[in-house]
Amino acid sequence: MNHSTNNPTYIAHVRSSDGAVQTLQTHLFETAALTKSLAAKIGLAHCGEIIGLLHDFGKFSSEFQRYIRQDTNDFDVDFGSGNHQRYQRGDVDHSTAGAMCIAKVLAKALKGGQTQLLSDVLFLCIASHHSGLIDVVNADDEFVLDKRKQKPHDKTHFDEIIKNPHANKILQSMTLQQLLAAHNEFKALIDGVLAEQIHDRQKDFYVGFVVRLLFSCLIDADRTNSIAFENPKQRHELEFHKPDWQWAIDKVEAKYKSFDKRQEFAKHQGFEQKQALGEPSMAEPDNCQTSRTQHINAQRQKVAQTCLQMAQSKQGIFSLTVPTGGGKTLASLRFAVNHAKLHDLDRIIFVIPFTSIIEQNAKEVREIFSGEGTYGEQSAYDWVLEQHCNIEPDVQTWQSKLVMDSWNKPIIFTTMVQFLESCFAGGTKGVRRLHQLTNSVIVFDEIQTLPITCYHLFCNAVNFLTTHAKTTAVLCTATQPILHRLPLVHEGVLHTPTEIVGDQSALNELFDVLKRVQIHDCSQKPQSLEEMTDFVVQKAQTFDDVLVIVNTKAWARQLYQSVAQVYQRGKVFHLSTSQCANHRKQLLAQIKNRLAQRLPTIVISTQLIEAGVDISFHSVVRFVAGLDSVLQAAGRCNRHGELFDGAKGEKGQVFLIQPDKENLSRLKTIEHGKACMLTILQKLAMPENKDKDLLEPRLMAAYFSNFVSSGAMKKLSVYPVDNYSMMTYLSGLPKHNDNKERYKLRQQPKLYQSFMAAGKAFQAIDAPTKAVIAPFGEEGKALITKLCEFVSKPKDANFYALFAQVQGLSVNVFAHEFAALEKSQALTDIDETGLMVLDERFYDDEYGLNLTGDGKMTCEIW
Repeated sequence: MNHSTNNPTYIAHVRSSDGAVQTLQTHLFETAALTKSLAAKIGLAHCGEIIGLLHDFGKFSSEFQRYIRQDTNDFDVDFGSGNHQRYQRGDVDHSTAGAMCIAKVLAKALKGGQTQLLSDVLFLCIASHHSGLIDVVNADDEFVLDKRKQKPHDKTHFDEIIKNPHANKILQSMTLQQLLAAHNEFKALIDGVLAEQIHDRQKDFYVGFVVRLLFSCLIDADRTNSIAFENPKQRHELEFHKPDWQWAIDKVEAKYKSFDKRQEFAKHQGFEQKQALGEPSMAEPDNCQTSRTQHINAQRQKVAQTCLQMAQSKQGIFSLTVPTGGGKTLASLRFAVNHAKLHDLDRIIFVIPFTSIIEQNAKEVREIFSGEGTYGEQSAYDWVLEQHCNIEPDVQTWQSKLVMDSWNKPIIFTTMVQFLESCFAGGTKGVRRLHQLTNSVIVFDEIQTLPITCYHLFCNAVNFLTTHAKTTAVLCTATQPILHRLPLVHEGVLHTPTEIVGDQSALNELFDVLKRVQIHDCSQKPQSLEEMTDFVVQKAQTFDDVLVIVNTKAWARQLYQSVAQVYQRGKVFHLSTSQCANHRKQLLAQIKNRLAQRLPTIVISTQLIEAGVDISFHSVVRFVAGLDSVLQAAGRCNRHGELFDGAKGEKGQVFLIQPDKENLSRLKTIEHGKACMLTILQKLAMPENKDKDLLEPRLMAAYFSNFVSSGAMKKLSVYPVDNYSMMTYLSGLPKHNDNKERYKLRQQPKLYQSFMAAGKAFQAIDAPTKAVIAPFGEEGKALITKLCEFVSKPKDANFYALFAQVQGLSVNVFAHEFAALEKSQALTDIDETGLMVLDERFYDDEYGLNLTGDGKMTCEIW
């Protein structure tokens, strides 16, 4: 290390393993180059280069250099070896100085156009790169960004840094041509936003989304460069490699050819969201290849062929509306790989509703891409990344921030929660991945599970990505929510999707051919627990197996206990999210095994089994809920058209019932969906509607329109925050009536957003939960033991790799449940990890989480 007063060494980072130093100049130039390449995807390459170059400019201050040296025993004479202050992380502001520098440079070099807006955007990105995006305007409509700009120089060290010759050398590397290029590319993007024929508040949202995307590029570049220094062996895998999409296409087409050769398309219809909780779907008997089954397979092939043809379309928003069991997931992969090749895209992102089904889906894709062939210097296995761990340390160290993945693979599997958090959550963790949504195909599987509170936020984000960020979106489901017909147009509605399957007549034909069930309304007279027990047992006697889906965990447990007491012919199972994923996986495997052997089986489950679970029963009983839930439940009945015994008919049987006592007061969306469904059932019971069917595609559109039109649902759909919509915070609308005139007279475009307030308020799930770790099974206990070995030790990459495995043991508990567990001393904190382990007494073989502490874990599932 050079200690010359003429040429001091400025430190950006010190490697924890060996004390090696990354110089500040090296970090700034390398981060600038990477930010430039990432931001180029949205046409802001030079803007990205500037913020990358200046983001850590404040580290040129003597105070920061003393801070970073305090634990290295290297008190450089250039920075004051007589320091007596002990610094804590965050004590020294090293982000504001760079933001102030770019504001000063732009003000001096450029005039007019979008210079002031550009200056504010770059200032915001640099100043926020440790805290997450800060507010421009706070909840009281005060311009807090202006206060940050005026922060005293003795706190930002601006005066010292601007006189530093080494810092000035960095500034001088920025040419006027670079500044002009940054202004022009930024102006082109903003002009494109302003030219859209949309509401002004949506334009303001778009401008804010530009800020968030550029910020994402900086965060990822900074983290990536830091981890490449901290772990040099990982530098190569952190580099982006353009995918060979033709290789992927060949693999997918080979899979389809294998279906033709083996005539197994029905049982190997891709990874139709197979439950990560179970084994691959059971095979049909050889003699089940009836003409009807062959006809169903032909329709699946037709869907896949249509996807192949539509992949040649220009980028935009598509819907893929296919009945459950119609092969839409593999068909969507076929669309995506061909579309990605045509438009030279970077990646395909599958957004799945639940973490529990990501593992199996990713496994199926890896199997498709297995065999000979490489991706760069990596194996085909490295094409796929699963990003499904929602258990992370409460306190994020800088090392933990580095090891979090950044979606830097060709095919990503993630959850809707992670997608929404990337777009809207505060801090820096989620937003790091946001830029990866650009120049991509995003497949939203089971889109009907999108939380209603996020309807308008989702629509605005997807509209921006598909209009301005070279992204294609595909909305997949059998029950499409009509997001382009939401009633609150000014809040933002989805651009009208192009239906891949075709027009309404094509949809009607497809749904008619793939109709495999009959739905019976038995809900007119609400039933008692005893009556429902008798009803379920009678159906099990008639059809051998029955799946019962209820609306609440309380009813799942209550009905399970009642049925299990009286049903002696076969076995009864209970499924709910009170069980960890590994627990449900074992149960589903046993259930599928029994179904394959045609053993008498009753399953009582919450809604978790509805969305995409590849399982098939002869009969299904569903508590009345929204039409989308009813149709998804029907998709678990006669899924592959396997009912061929003429004595029992060719269709599966679905029965709707209603309990006489059901408390849905805390589940407003389910409660309202049930009310809308009961209205539909009443209308269908009228003589003039006797020929109409719940399975008709048109009925879903009518149901959804009715569902979102009520005042309560309208209010929910805008993500209310303190009597305002989230769009109020993200578009910059004034929150007080006396400021509305000022809003009308304001400059446009100009930043007015409350980014940090919005980020703190945002939660993708209505009822916030906290994950606890269940000691389920011997493997689970062994995994917990491994985690405990890291107590009071450095948390390296191996530690964070365990989080993906821990996911299978997690149970999400509500605040009141967590409080009860704490009161009962049922939780043990794994020191310094933020993970809470559940006492064995509070977990049960049958029900999972047990708040009473009398749980039984005496036997394995098998």
